[in-house]
Amino acid sequence: MLRRMTTQKRIVYQALEDLGHASVEFLIEYLRRKNEQISLATIYRNIQALLAEQKIKIVNLRGNDVLETVKEDHAHFICEQCGSIEDIIVDKEKIISRTSKNCIHQIKNCDMAFYGLCRNCTKNRKGKENEVRL
Repeated sequence: MLRRMTTQKRIVYQALEDLGHASVEFLIEYLRRKNEQISLATIYRNIQALLAEQKIKIVNLRGNDVLETVKEDHAHFICEQCGSIEDIIVDKEKIISRTSKNCIHQIKNCDMAFYGLCRNCTKNRKGKENEVRL
């Protein structure tokens, strides 16, 4: 059943689009900071509706469930220092096809995450290495 995009649902969806990835708790905090006049029950109801409509999905990253909008196939990069999460475009079909050739299982989908230091943390670390210490 196709449901209409209410103002409240649009607010929740837009917040997730702006954030990229967010836990339910962080999404609620973000909406409150933006001073959106939307009740907690309405936020939860619209998250469930957006999940049912497959406009958003839950991904588990490092043992934590986060929400994101549904978009093209991608993997995730997670900074081990600051915890930022970024999407990395990958060819999942190619990865699944190559892996299936070397595997006895029937692979249908995959989720991938890469870990390391983001550009900002790498830059900050290099800056600290160049500091003169007395």
